[in-house]
Amino acid sequence: MGINYKQNKGVISELIALAYLAKLPNTLVFQVIGGVGPIDIITYNIKTKKYTNYDVKTATYRKAKSYNNKKGDIINRSPSEKQKDLKVKILYVYEDGRVKT
Repeated sequence: MGINYKQNKGVISELIALAYLAKLPNTLVFQVIGGVGPIDIITYNIKTKKYTNYDVKTATYRKAKSYNNKKGDIINRSPSEKQKDLKVKILYVYEDGRVKT
């Protein structure tokens, strides 16, 4: 079975996020193997000795007006309960390559 368009976008977003995080000073970047789970990327700052967990999301926009949102608004993702326990940060990757934590 091949990778569909949506999966392909996710892979590309994760690679962009890895490159973005790898450019941060004093930061080691680790990718989680397997592709399924609450964490996509872990970073370690060698100066502060701090680990940070990330879940990478491709920025998506609303196609139609809904309750408190208008068409074109970004769809915000909330961390799951497990992600909250693990202190996972959501990292958004936009179509133009921008990254926002």
